[in-house]
Amino acid sequence: MRVILVRHGEAADDPFPEVLRPLTPAGRKSVRRLSREIAFLDLVVDRIISSPLTRAVQTAELLLCGLRKKHPVRQVECRIELASDFFPASFGKESFRAFLAESYPETILLVGHEPELLTLAHFLSPDHFPDFPSSGIKKSTGFLFEWDPENGGIFHGRISPR
Repeated sequence: MRVILVRHGEAADDPFPEVLRPLTPAGRKSVRRLSREIAFLDLVVDRIISSPLTRAVQTAELLLCGLRKKHPVRQVECRIELASDFFPASFGKESFRAFLAESYPETILLVGHEPELLTLAHFLSPDHFPDFPSSGIKKSTGFLFEWDPENGGIFHGRISPR
């Protein structure tokens, strides 16, 4: 299965409270470009799971819209699920891997925040890519992994908007 970890697009600051910060126009544009890049790579996403914060949900919605244009038949069943438990404090390595095993062999796209996404990246591939960059995942950027229950995960690289 493929797992794509995506950090939300650029979000507005004031006057919004943290949970309601929407994407900026530049953030929306970069997420649309990211969706085109994912589609260009022929990554057919079966499921999108997002943090419930506004900027992540908006990122997930834009990705879903962009991916549907490329893969209309397959994407009809794709949906956005909100999962507040994708924060490693309450969702540890074993429960994350159990979730992946239940979803196998779907392609899943997870939209979230730092530093949680880096923790999930370490859960996916601790041996194959132990030194994620200290700079983290840039906004509107994804990390692509191949994962299976028997062998764990392999990091295949970044997906960046162009």
